[in-house]
Amino acid sequence: MLKTYTPFILAMTASAFAVHADEINDHIQISQAITFANNYVSRGVSGSSNDPVVQGYIDIAHDSGAYVGLWGTSGDDGGEIDWWGGYVYQLNADYALDFRLARFYYPGGSNHQTEGSVTLMTPWFNLSARHDWDYGHNYYELNKALPLNDNWQLQLHAGYKNYGEKRYSPDYWAYGKAYADAAVKLGYALSQHQSLFVGYSWHQDNDKAHATEGKILFGLTASF
Repeated sequence: MLKTYTPFILAMTASAFAVHADEINDHIQISQAITFANNYVSRGVSGSSNDPVVQGYIDIAHDSGAYVGLWGTSGDDGGEIDWWGGYVYQLNADYALDFRLARFYYPGGSNHQTEGSVTLMTPWFNLSARHDWDYGHNYYELNKALPLNDNWQLQLHAGYKNYGEKRYSPDYWAYGKAYADAAVKLGYALSQHQSLFVGYSWHQDNDKAHATEGKILFGLTASF
């Protein structure tokens, strides 16, 4: 069964090499990992004021296509806790649609978000459309993983976000604005359960008052 961890793994954490699944029976797999990184960058923006973070997740998938998961990180606003549920509908052996509902919760903040998404998964790329029901934002992304050999993998990401009018606490900077972001990561598998990654993340806002930002990323991921 095709499976995607976007945006939680590709866009936020580390190399896919360390994603390890344990079969607890013939129908259920559990994937879990922890990451130590120099920064928490989501969709081109730092969620940790560019400080180092510790992150971890667990994902439980049934062979029917249904799955649930939990992800957490240190960072701004007391860090972040995400949980999600979804269903992967297999179109054929090579193509699938991933329908997901996710909640982004910030223990020290109030800008919690609920996001629905659909991802088209193909042998060549994953294409996602996401909508935030709390603030009206839309986000579109294209992701590609390129295995270079048994140890090296290149991950490519491009995204575009347009802000909607917030339902709560008006944020005039966000009205009518949009930005693009991109990232490239190179992962190296140290073993079946540990990998290193290094990369670069960039975003450009259409508000001239906010400069282009680029960030170097690196870290270590271990699965268990």
